[in-house]
Amino acid sequence: MSNIEILVKNGIKELFEIFRDTSIGILDVINTDCVLQTSDILPTLSKLERLQLWGTYTGHCDLQLPASLHCISLQTGECSSEWLCSLLIKLSELDHPVTCELFNFVVQSRGEDCGTVSNIPVSDLRSKLLSCDMSNIKILVENGMKELFEIFRDTSIGILDVINTDCV
Repeated sequence: MSNIEILVKNGIKELFEIFRDTSIGILDVINTDCVLQTSDILPTLSKLERLQLWGTYTGHCDLQLPASLHCISLQTGECSSEWLCSLLIKLSELDHPVTCELFNFVVQSRGEDCGTVSNIPVSDLRSKLLSCDMSNIKILVENGMKELFEIFRDTSIGILDVINTDCV
């Protein structure tokens, strides 16, 4: 099933349970609620190479990523800086080349973090991010604001690919 791409716009836990332990290659999840339903099955998808997410993400990134993942694509939506930092930490733990695509995704500044209160002090999360070996991570940014690029400051990201002039 590694040649199969599954796109889910509105799914419930029972739907995602059908995918458990399969060899799906690409999973495209259109809304935040669906992503929450996938958390238990994601690590069981042994051939999942690409995960595409849409929606709004706040707090700490609780996704359990499969070891086979080579690309996570954040399509349209927004996230807190805490969520993105914790995602980047998880990607660095994969210990192989991985791409993180940010297309029409807005990172909220710390003061606005999508209306949530963080459980983790920003300085602790930032220190952990800076201590990660991120040389295997390629970040592709189509539309990014200063808050997004501040997250990357002083990190060891291997490749930063900026798509448009405004981002540069």
